[in-house]
Amino acid sequence: PSLLLACLPFVLTALPFAAASSIPTVTLGKDVNGKDVELPLVGAGTWQYNDTIAYESVCKAFSLGYNFVDTAWGYGNEKGVGRAIHDCWKKDRSALFVMTKIPGGLNATEVAEYHAQNMEWLGLEYVDHLMTHFPADWKVTTSRANPKARQEEWLALEKIYKSGQARSIGVSHYVPRHIDDVLEVATVRPSVNQVEYHIGSGDVDGVIQKCRDEKIYFMSFSPLCGPCQYTPEDSLVHGRLVSQIAAAHNVSGAQVSLRFIVQQALTTPYIAGVIPKSNNADHLKSNLDLFSFSLTPGEMEILTEASKPAGEPGDADVP
Repeated sequence: PSLLLACLPFVLTALPFAAASSIPTVTLGKDVNGKDVELPLVGAGTWQYNDTIAYESVCKAFSLGYNFVDTAWGYGNEKGVGRAIHDCWKKDRSALFVMTKIPGGLNATEVAEYHAQNMEWLGLEYVDHLMTHFPADWKVTTSRANPKARQEEWLALEKIYKSGQARSIGVSHYVPRHIDDVLEVATVRPSVNQVEYHIGSGDVDGVIQKCRDEKIYFMSFSPLCGPCQYTPEDSLVHGRLVSQIAAAHNVSGAQVSLRFIVQQALTTPYIAGVIPKSNNADHLKSNLDLFSFSLTPGEMEILTEASKPAGEPGDADVP
């Protein structure tokens, strides 16, 4: 049986769509001031959105009860996200979780410069989580794709954490040996590793157990397999498998796909939640409604054993 199924059934009594206070969280650790950093299990994703669409979708998400937004320097939409926070977030800043990223492969000076741009575009004094987006630059340039480069970037992230401009820090697309590179020099351990994970992907590069062993939260990106290539039958929104299970719970296929990951986060150590994206208010609402139903152990096993849509290996190719 899958490692992810080594968990007990549970009962959760949260409101269906509800207020941010009812969205379960995991504790990433403590910030530089000794305060717990609580990561909500559902957030609003913004990948591939421009500033205009990011603004619209994040404002809609806030109005529906979301309290977590994910963005990145490389998404090119932090100005739009920042405007949405300024215009549409009506609660205290401390009640909002903002996650962003800087590119991989940066030297220490560049890390400071890129994060200064994050802060300027978002209009914030701090973010709740800052991660390096990739274990190298996207072109995997030799000088920016090696253990020493990862270590320099990580130590620069630690300086941002210690300054209070990021309440927690982490990585993305890291396979076990990339994690080891960072841990060799870290004085602040990464709290999150954001990796492709969804029904059908399996554990593409053997990262889940490594994260658990090192007490790093394994977090899914693309939980609905947005960029994947697949036949309509294997869709994680309208496909046959998720639709059959959804009918038993009177929910949508997308809700089943998202609940599959969230249920693991609720029952399994060091699994975090999901950041689906949508600019459709109805979809945003249903994407948040993941706590009014539970998948049975049998359903979880079937979904865990699915092999389509497949994940995309490649992170392990980075030297």
